[in-house]
Amino acid sequence: MNRGSRPGRPAGGGDQPGTGKAADHLAVPEPRDGDQPDGSLASTNGPIGALVAATYEGAVGSRSDAAPVWGYRAVARLSGHLAAMQRAVYPAAGRRLGENRQLLQRCRAEARETGWALRVLECHLTGNGVIAAREPGTVERWIEQCLDEYRAAEQALIAWMQERLTARECEQLALGYRAALARAPTRPHPRGPHAGWPGWIAFRFHVLWDRVLDGVDSRPGVRPDRPRDTSS
Repeated sequence: MNRGSRPGRPAGGGDQPGTGKAADHLAVPEPRDGDQPDGSLASTNGPIGALVAATYEGAVGSRSDAAPVWGYRAVARLSGHLAAMQRAVYPAAGRRLGENRQLLQRCRAEARETGWALRVLECHLTGNGVIAAREPGTVERWIEQCLDEYRAAEQALIAWMQERLTARECEQLALGYRAALARAPTRPHPRGPHAGWPGWIAFRFHVLWDRVLDGVDSRPGVRPDRPRDTSS
């Protein structure tokens, strides 16, 4: 898909949040891979795939929750997942891929775009009206498109690694992802940096700063839950 055709993201790549009277009723689309269910992920992509699937399940949660709570939880879980992939999975993939990094580059690009979509959704939920408003339906469609494309790239990368790693390496990768997710940021940070030492420092800073902001805002539904390991 041509990135320029995606609805929602402000031109120029800056933070331009929107508002609207229907902000609290904005539907957060369930992460999905086309029209196919994600239940097979645990059986086909090993322990890391199982943990990733559990993270997406936790992001959706119960639809009986109030719309703002559900939205904040989705933003927190998905933001944490993107950060955990950046810290634990992508570096391992980079070492294995060597010079052939097209798949990894695709994942990073789609993760960045998804982070921008989550950032705009967060602004809708908080009623941030500094910049021009955006229709909730437009934001929803953008998030749905981003998640579709990111999950397709992510699952392809995980499947590629699963085929090439030993059972022990797959377990270590899953443990690294779980550890990163347990202390990951709760808000989207698409600007980065995400790689190398700058990425590590930014990760730690974002964790601390997000916790402070969550406490000040009394934001509901953002406490990190350790994903269930469904691989066994």
